[in-house]
Amino acid sequence: MHAVDSHQPFLDELRRCAEDTDVASRIQTHCMDMSDIPAVFSSIDLIWSEGAAYNIGFADALARWAPALRPGGFAVVSELAWLSDAAPAAARDFFRAGYPDMKQTSENNRLAELAGYRVLGTHTQPRAAWIDDYYEVLKPRATTLASHQDAAVSALAQETLKEIEVFETAGDSYGYVFHLLQRS
Repeated sequence: MHAVDSHQPFLDELRRCAEDTDVASRIQTHCMDMSDIPAVFSSIDLIWSEGAAYNIGFADALARWAPALRPGGFAVVSELAWLSDAAPAAARDFFRAGYPDMKQTSENNRLAELAGYRVLGTHTQPRAAWIDDYYEVLKPRATTLASHQDAAVSALAQETLKEIEVFETAGDSYGYVFHLLQRS
């Protein structure tokens, strides 16, 4: 198995966890840009990407990765998506500024098909996945940092608190959707 990330400390942590669970011999880490996957790998059976494709754009990631997948290979890619046309204005405004390319799940499926994939299914992460071990940990820390003397730290903390506030009031209007795709 190959693990790709552009941030070496994340790969170092993966390596430590792999060694602790005696699976390190099965994992090779690569500090690189995800856009470069086809230049380094070919005939991949499975690409798994959680919450990262948006860095280069969902459609762009799928198009770039397609040549690296063997025919019939799979991609499982999560993407933030609108789940309802009736999203509260606060959520629409927040993501219009932070992620203007956010689309409906059906539109992301259409983009996957245009990139040469067959959509086998989708799965929306439950709301609890946002709360447990994420917002419940992040919120107290952001609250503490909101008054930090460094303006950049304070601004990031306040933006994080705004995101949590939007999440708490948005209901099921958006979420992370896993797309199970097969290369045609």
